[in-house]
Order: sequence, then structure tokens, then C-alpha cells
Amino acid sequence: MKTRNRILFAFKELVEEKGFYNATVDELAGRYGISKRTIYRHFSSKEEMIETVLQEFIRETERQVDLALASSEDPAEKITHFIKALSARLRMFNPRLFSDIQRYYPHLWEEVEKLRANKIQHIIKIIMEGRCQGYFKEINPVVATAALLAMVQAIVTPNFVLEHNLTAEEAFTTVINTFLYGIVANQP
Repeated sequence: MKTRNRILFAFKELVEEKGFYNATVDELAGRYGISKRTIYRHFSSKEEMIETVLQEFIRETERQVDLALASSEDPAEKITHFIKALSARLRMFNPRLFSDIQRYYPHLWEEVEKLRANKIQHIIKIIMEGRCQGYFKEINPVVATAALLAMVQAIVTPNFVLEHNLTAEEAFTTVINTFLYGIVANQP
């Protein structure tokens, strides 16, 4: 394993335990036997390591979601695959880590928000395609997009998830299911 990758792997382990904010370069160096000099040869700062970890997460999430969206022609199946792919990715990321990013690294949190907004556009596009094929009800796409994005931004957040003892996956799945199927048990 290349030194840069070894540093990132060790940093991810430390971050999983301590969070982004509380993980230090000193502890990284001491715990994993990597000199600070070596760490700083590969990364200019702890923030660069955080940014790298987050960018890797975002790239892999986009890749998994794009594969899910391309997996079927059926709009309902596409959405199901999308939910499963995104849920699997969210399961891998501790809500405390998102909380640290939102609180201490707001410029990086903007990247998370961009990803969410972008992927919600994909869901709305699938719903519009499905509407034309008779899968979904007639809805105003502008309202639907705004409603779904508002739900995700209000509920699938570190504060909400932590406050209500949820996982990001539970919050996301509930939002999507509520959006797609509503709350009525038996529709007439």
C-alpha cells in the first residue's frame, strides 16, 4: 500500500473513533507509527485529509447511485435501486462525522448539500419519466423537487439524526418512502 493511502486508511480509522474534529495529526502519527513529517509530505493539513476522505466518499456514492439508476428501465425499480444504493452508502458513514463536517467544516458540508440536491434531481426526473409511462401520479415537478429537497435537508441532517437516535439510512429511507407512498395505510 502506498504511503499516502496508508495514511488515509489510518486517518479513517482514527476518525471513525474520534470524529473529524477531535482526530489530531499527533495522535495519527503516534498511534499508527507514521511520522508527522511523512504525513505532511503527503498532506498539507488535517483539513486536506478530511477533504480527501469526504471527496472519496462523494465520488464512490455518485458512482454507486449512477450504477443503480442505470440498472433498470422501469422507473419504480430505478427508484428502489437508488434508495438501496444510497442507503448502503449512508450506512457506512457515522452521523457524528457528518455533524463534525457541518459544524466545523461548512465549506465541505456544501459539497454534501450539492450531492444531495443533484441526486434529488435524478429522482424527480425518474418520477417525471414514470408519470409519462403511467407509473406515477400527475405532479408538478417544481413543487415535487422543492418538497423532496426540503424534506431531505430538514431530516437527513446530523443534528436531526443524532437528536432522534436514528441512522442516516433510517432517516433517508423514511423520507423517500413518505415522499413516494405518503402516510395513508390503505388508499381508496
